[in-house]
Amino acid sequence: MKTSSDDEVRGLYEGNADDYAKRMDREIDFAVYAALFDRLAEGIAEVDGPLVDSSCGTGHMLSRYQERYDSTRALIGVDLSPHMVAIARAMLGSRAQILLGDMRTLDNMEDSSAAAVLSYFALHHVSPDDAQEALNEWHRVLRPEGKLAVATWEGEGAIDYEGESDLVALRYTKDEIARWTEDAGFKVTRCVVEPVEEFPMAAVYLDATKNPSA
Repeated sequence: MKTSSDDEVRGLYEGNADDYAKRMDREIDFAVYAALFDRLAEGIAEVDGPLVDSSCGTGHMLSRYQERYDSTRALIGVDLSPHMVAIARAMLGSRAQILLGDMRTLDNMEDSSAAAVLSYFALHHVSPDDAQEALNEWHRVLRPEGKLAVATWEGEGAIDYEGESDLVALRYTKDEIARWTEDAGFKVTRCVVEPVEEFPMAAVYLDATKNPSA
């Protein structure tokens, strides 16, 4: 099944960026984010380089991590939507570099330069081939022992938006995400399926480490 085009996805987020920001003001306090940040802070304590959010949206994850976990680490955010980028820049100011771009092609980042890459709830917008392309790109920019954290909607087939959107987006299984991550050169350290607070779908949550010899 073919996912909606980049232009269609961009249009969706351009139209709902303000509402998304208001929702994230509340959702960033969900326990899943605190648990992620706890693991991340411990995992990259000895790894140099920026924290990269490859689909940063309104910048809430980067902002929360810096405010509560590490006030000195460089931050980079990338998003496909100009409106999302504008909101993230307003939120983070000089604390982060926020770029308009595509998570599959982080052209502004050098090889083996980042301590960690985040991708929370973006892979459902791309095909399996593009998901694997994104994982290869994240592997490229991470330092050896750098950390990857991914969340995406779990299951098979298209997401049912219940008439709220015509967008075509895909759910992926735990086994698919883990296999693609390992194929990209990572060691998967955590891969679980858990319910998502206030949502009718479960999600795959994956943590991985770039192999030190890569």
